[in-house]
Amino acid sequence: MSSTTARADGITRTPAAPFEAARRSLTWPWLAVSLIAVAGLVLRFVGARGDLWLDEIWSFALLKPLGSIDQIFWRVNHDNNHFLNSVYLYLVGPDAPPLAQRGLSIALGVATIVAAAVAAAPRGRLAIIATSLLFAVSYPLVHYGSEARGYAGLVLFTVLSLVFLERSLDGRRYARTVLAIAMLFGMLSHLTMIFTGIVLVAWACWVVWLRTRKATGTFIEIWSIFRPTLVAVLPLAACVIVGARLYGVTVGGLSPFSPAAFAAGYGGMIRYLFGLPAWTNDWAGIGVCCALVCASAWIFRDRRASLYVIAIVGLPVLMWLARLPNLEFPRYFIVSATFMLLWVGELIGRGLAAGGRNRFLAAVGMAAIVLGSAVSLFSFYQSGRGSYAAMVEKMTRDGPATFSSNHDFRTPLVVDYFSERMGRQASFIPQGKMCAERPDWLILEGDMAEPLERFKGAFQCSLDYDRVDAASHWGLSGLSWSLYRRRG
Repeated sequence: MSSTTARADGITRTPAAPFEAARRSLTWPWLAVSLIAVAGLVLRFVGARGDLWLDEIWSFALLKPLGSIDQIFWRVNHDNNHFLNSVYLYLVGPDAPPLAQRGLSIALGVATIVAAAVAAAPRGRLAIIATSLLFAVSYPLVHYGSEARGYAGLVLFTVLSLVFLERSLDGRRYARTVLAIAMLFGMLSHLTMIFTGIVLVAWACWVVWLRTRKATGTFIEIWSIFRPTLVAVLPLAACVIVGARLYGVTVGGLSPFSPAAFAAGYGGMIRYLFGLPAWTNDWAGIGVCCALVCASAWIFRDRRASLYVIAIVGLPVLMWLARLPNLEFPRYFIVSATFMLLWVGELIGRGLAAGGRNRFLAAVGMAAIVLGSAVSLFSFYQSGRGSYAAMVEKMTRDGPATFSSNHDFRTPLVVDYFSERMGRQASFIPQGKMCAERPDWLILEGDMAEPLERFKGAFQCSLDYDRVDAASHWGLSGLSWSLYRRRG
């Protein structure tokens, strides 16, 4: 039977049914992505509830002395200054509701779900849905997509940079300009975007080398792809350098490199990323993930196979060799985690498309990740990033109060922020002056399995305190506090 029909005017028309079927086949995955993005928005709204925690408050403290918005880029040379987020917080202000203060991260986190679907599109419709779902529900992405810091933007622009680098490698010249914009906004979100740049440049060099087998040709093409990026980030680099010369550079805290710290950071990120049980061994998680990435690269051998090896295996190895500090914090592995989610989404999409036993295994794997993520999110929603405003309100309810703490910087910073929001007054007394000034309250920071109900005869002057409140946190950020009131 012919697939066309002839009209009286002599013009031949193709029936609408095949076009309609094609249109539906292209549309339904993106309808699913839209629903998944809405679900991701809800998860991030719920995660954005509660008090700001130390690092979010610290950003406001860094912004407080500034006289104009441009000073964010050259006067505040601190590792807690995430430029794009700082600009947003400067405009919103310290007295806005927490949901508004975290609004930029929420928007960027939801946009990441759609961007991940676009990145997965070349792998098929099922990969689109699987990848967007992973980015929507994975606890670290919900956490950082609901926190007033720069990590949500870092993840979004990492994904977009990959999308437009691939298009640049395919010869689309406009994509080089968009790649430069994505890399610039990634740097403005968080300077850890440098890790994304290392991964993408290394991968692009490998891809072009395989195609040309000539060092000169590879260099010329890589230079033409990344030259706009270099031009785009130079002004930002100049601001940072000038600011460093004028005001120096401050790092909130440094802990030395150790294999144990590396395992806790990378292994912890893998555990949180896929909702694995808390008893999962860090080294085992790292070893299994790296082995599976290498095995899948050997099996599929497509263009992205080398990308995943470079990002998930190579980048952490480079961080190990550089002996970087602070690696016990999972957030420093968020670039590798982003590529890991893309890789798993692609694997699940392949399995679902293959049918048979592979489809069953892929479905079970996706269900396990979603269930594990749901358990993690439940714990996060229960405890959040800690609870501080209620304790400050309790301390200052009857008028100005004095307090001390086992942390002379972090605790006063948080108390000052909430007392100013409430129009209250709370004065900090350093530990060395406790006996002389006898503070009314004592705040102990730290997770205690069994918090002491009473500090009797504590310190050299036998101060006596009763515990009146406590709050814990769960997950990737936050502080646990125990509040004590002095007797007598």
